[in-house]
Amino acid sequence: MRRELHQHQHGAMALLRQSLASGKRRPVLQAPTGFGKTVLAGAIVDGALSKGKRVIITVPALELIDQTVESFWHEGIREIGVLQGNHPLTNPNLPVQVASVQTLERRHIPRADVVLVDECHRVFALHAKWMALPEWQAVPFIGLTATPWTKGLGKLYDDLLIAATTEQLIEAGFLSKFRVFAPSHPDLSQVRTVAGDYQVDDLSAAMRKDVLVADAVTTWLAKADRRPTLLFAVDRAHAQHL
Repeated sequence: MRRELHQHQHGAMALLRQSLASGKRRPVLQAPTGFGKTVLAGAIVDGALSKGKRVIITVPALELIDQTVESFWHEGIREIGVLQGNHPLTNPNLPVQVASVQTLERRHIPRADVVLVDECHRVFALHAKWMALPEWQAVPFIGLTATPWTKGLGKLYDDLLIAATTEQLIEAGFLSKFRVFAPSHPDLSQVRTVAGDYQVDDLSAAMRKDVLVADAVTTWLAKADRRPTLLFAVDRAHAQHL
């Protein structure tokens, strides 16, 4: 069953329609974490399907494949094929294709009328080559991200649509208010970047420094001792160290 869009998601859809109607073909929709970008993507896909169009959604990490498929299923979108290894949902004939960037780099890209690029701040060489192909110039590529700050992103996309700010979502009751405590700062000077994001192994090593781990523990004891807590880590090694 389709989830009802909230006011800011309706606003995002209106911004997108205006952008495409004005002739833009590479808009980026920016919205904070917690906005519901996957639900918004489902609404975009549903609208395309209602017009008989085919859609490709690219994701930058394998764990996002099943997460995206599951979210679309909740929206009532069932005609979904997956382009990723030997996935059990592989079916290139279906009108919606959820694809990992890594798989698309090695396979023929099927025809589509709309392309959604999830986490578009992570720029891959594939996207630049794909967007530049003459036969894809009229096809909208819609980027979704909370952080459109990657260097060179403006060379690929032609419009930035700010769906909502964190402050607006807090005021509307969709996000919780928060306070930030940052006792120590990591040294990231030696951390390499890949596709516009930190290289995971380098970042994990930088974040596992004793002083950072100790500060995380002492800060938690001082501010949130015995309270339910979510802990975000770079990878399993970092999580285990913490």
